[in-house]
Amino acid sequence: MDLKDLDRLVEKYDRQGYQQIRVKAGDLEIEVSRQASVAEVPAKLAVSQTAPADEAQSITSPMVGVMHLSPDLSVGQTVTKGQELGQIESMKLFNPLVCPQAGILTAILVEDGAAVEFGQSLFKMREDR
Repeated sequence: MDLKDLDRLVEKYDRQGYQQIRVKAGDLEIEVSRQASVAEVPAKLAVSQTAPADEAQSITSPMVGVMHLSPDLSVGQTVTKGQELGQIESMKLFNPLVCPQAGILTAILVEDGAAVEFGQSLFKMREDR
């Protein structure tokens, strides 16, 4: 089983709303689970859609892994849509975490090298008007 097959399988189970899956292929066994309260968070990078424009919105983790922050990132910094905020290392792959919209970074909620969970708030930002 290659990584693409595993990604497709996890996405399929995510669409079905399952909270836990276990895959065994030969000597390889992988178990993926998540808390029920996190189930409503989309698998892709999420921004809270319910917060008013003048309040801070959360940028959440799209996966489980280790957060590697961009070195030039700081609170109060203006960020652009598509700007890389860091990378999440998962299964020895580095996945870029990009800003979903332009705005001002109001909080960095994780430290560089910290383990992160699916759906965990990583950053707070205020939408640029």
